[in-house]
Amino acid sequence: MRGHFRKARVKPKYIVKEFPVTPDAHVPVGTTLSAIHFVPGQFVDVIADSIGKGFQGTMKRWNFKGLRASHGVSVSHRSAGATGQHQDPGRVWPGKKMAGRLGGERTTVQNLPVVRVDTTLDLIFVKGAVPGVDDAHVLVRDAKKKMLCLANANQAKGLYESVLPKGVDDLPFPAGTKEMVQSLPPVIEAPSKRSSPFIPRE
Repeated sequence: MRGHFRKARVKPKYIVKEFPVTPDAHVPVGTTLSAIHFVPGQFVDVIADSIGKGFQGTMKRWNFKGLRASHGVSVSHRSAGATGQHQDPGRVWPGKKMAGRLGGERTTVQNLPVVRVDTTLDLIFVKGAVPGVDDAHVLVRDAKKKMLCLANANQAKGLYESVLPKGVDDLPFPAGTKEMVQSLPPVIEAPSKRSSPFIPRE
């Protein structure tokens, strides 16, 4: 990998990720992207490895309600109960919900709105639950389901219509770079939703 970075004249990176783009959105090798690539008000998907919780039982891992707390249930209140069948098939089916390792796997939280972009600190503020531990590496992309849903509903409309706020026609094209940041304010807020006027009852 160091040879690839040397050939591209780019400093070696600890983490390398791939993002699918359209043929007209290719950027020159070595381009530094900025947080301004995302527009406040649009929807994004956030991907990261969830917090690992170790070996857990069925109640914590699969939300089983457990057995009864009285009337003959003895020292098995949080157990999984029956897991297999009788002689036929005489085994436990693959994929049975049982106790095991919980968390620590790739998790995607979809359709989180971007509320603010700080160009000075290169930060993206999103509203919602972001997976992963503190200081973990996360992957942020345009909301996939919002894009595909609109594309399948009406091909004539623009793909970005459902992921961008009102008044914004398109995302930075081909990408939000460091040079683009120089012409923008340090902090950009998402447009506030206009609430309907309150009409008092008579």
